[in-house]
Amino acid sequence: MEANSDSAEQNNINRPQPVFLLLLDGWGVAAKSEANAISLAKLPNILKLIKEYPAAPLASLNSSINSRYFSLGLGREMLEDDVNSFYDLSAIISTSGLKQLKIFDSERLAPLTYFFNGRREEKLMGEEWLTISSANEQQVFDPFLALDRKIKASLKAVKSNEYDFIVAACPILDTLATNNDLMGVIKAAELIDKAVRRLAAEILSLNGILIISSTHGNAEKIIEIGTGLPNKEITNNPVPIIIVAQEFKGKTIGLQDSPDGDLSLLQTDGSLIDIAPTILDFLQIKNKESMAGKSLLIN
Repeated sequence: MEANSDSAEQNNINRPQPVFLLLLDGWGVAAKSEANAISLAKLPNILKLIKEYPAAPLASLNSSINSRYFSLGLGREMLEDDVNSFYDLSAIISTSGLKQLKIFDSERLAPLTYFFNGRREEKLMGEEWLTISSANEQQVFDPFLALDRKIKASLKAVKSNEYDFIVAACPILDTLATNNDLMGVIKAAELIDKAVRRLAAEILSLNGILIISSTHGNAEKIIEIGTGLPNKEITNNPVPIIIVAQEFKGKTIGLQDSPDGDLSLLQTDGSLIDIAPTILDFLQIKNKESMAGKSLLIN
């Protein structure tokens, strides 16, 4: 029994810090305006994280949602009909003997499994998928219920301390912005803000790392200012990245700091394809040769 206990203790010592990637699709970075539902919402917890931890706008990609997830997982710019001949993030994590979990609803099933995994359909060794239902008891689509279920599932997964890497896709901002539901987006953003506080606290208590980002904007341009007409398309605006970890408190990405937590006042510092190599750095994995992106830790 003592030998097994010693072995388990040694495994925990050698284990990297757990990394949680939270994708808040629909959150793009833009100047404050009446068309920017994100800036109209009260987000005290997210603004606090932006001020206290490394945060920056990242350049997004001029492509579809599937292509952006494909690029995010590969660490290089890809189109959804490209043939993958590279080594993706999920595969590198799997071959390193680490455990990973993907949390999603039906809206992000294909992007977060098939495309994020380099257009691979089967699960990898050490990889688990958790599908969250977006339907209520009457089998009616309810994005707020889906968000609540995803946050609860995320907290449970973090508390289990079973996974080295978790990625959760929450597209509620995108969904409501596509429906031109300004008040709905504001409500969802404020619920996300409260959830982020709980998630960050739990991850920090385990000495883990929380990365908050998005694959595309939408909610920051819910109407066309010039015409007042609804804008239902995803945008090519920058997307945020916030890296929350005990050892990075008080630091910045590059030389920039965000005045008053407003990322729209900063120049972009990297792009979506830099997230995967950054995650590998956090997981202490050196195999990044197939990625065109560069780890944000070099800054």
